[in-house]
Amino acid sequence: MIKVAMCEDSRTDRELLKKIIEYLMKERGLSFQIDVYENGEKLISSYGNHPCDLIFLDIVMGGIDGIETGRKIREMDSKVEIVCCTSSEDFAIAAYEIHAMGYLLKPYEPGRIGAVLDYYVQKHPQENQNFIEVKSHRKSVIIPYKDIIYMESDNKVVYIHTTTQGDVKVYNRLDVLEAEITDERFLRCHQSYFVNMQYIAGLVDSDFIMITDSMIPIRKSGRKLIIKHYEEFLKENLQKEESQNKI
Repeated sequence: MIKVAMCEDSRTDRELLKKIIEYLMKERGLSFQIDVYENGEKLISSYGNHPCDLIFLDIVMGGIDGIETGRKIREMDSKVEIVCCTSSEDFAIAAYEIHAMGYLLKPYEPGRIGAVLDYYVQKHPQENQNFIEVKSHRKSVIIPYKDIIYMESDNKVVYIHTTTQGDVKVYNRLDVLEAEITDERFLRCHQSYFVNMQYIAGLVDSDFIMITDSMIPIRKSGRKLIIKHYEEFLKENLQKEESQNKI
């Protein structure tokens, strides 16, 4: 989980920034927690009990400004990443004094904040990450597990079929990508296919039918165990849904 702190004295900017961060975190399939602070004094006084991984720090604030707040935070925590937020470029040099990872200019824009989050993820791969990062067309692409319908191998190319980004073409082996994903939703049902069971619409003879109407073959070797695995997954999810409906 990424623990995020927001220190922003403008209520309007504070609410906007929080909404953008929440949206972008969820879009990337990241697990997160956000703590909000109205000024530097509150962030400093509570930091010992609530250390963070990433801080979005307003520079121009009443009382202790962002640079001084950052200095005091650095005395307590040398590893936390700090992103300075301001409406002026004049503080860029000062931001280096507190070893800021990023510098955001107001008004807040989702694209810029998204770039900061992607950079953070690249610097700090999460142990229990729920996304996969791949290279496609020479660019890094982050795909949340929940968006992957299935992966299809074709010689030295893997096509990742997703719900949000279409088909992502990756030059890699399916075995390598499978090894990176530790999630109970996924099942290797064939030498060339790795499926997300939550997107299986049905089972016909020796094929899975995906929600996209794609027919995914199930290998002959171990077919009964593969089908059993899927049926157990389906049963567990139905039980979870029933439990949630009773609450």
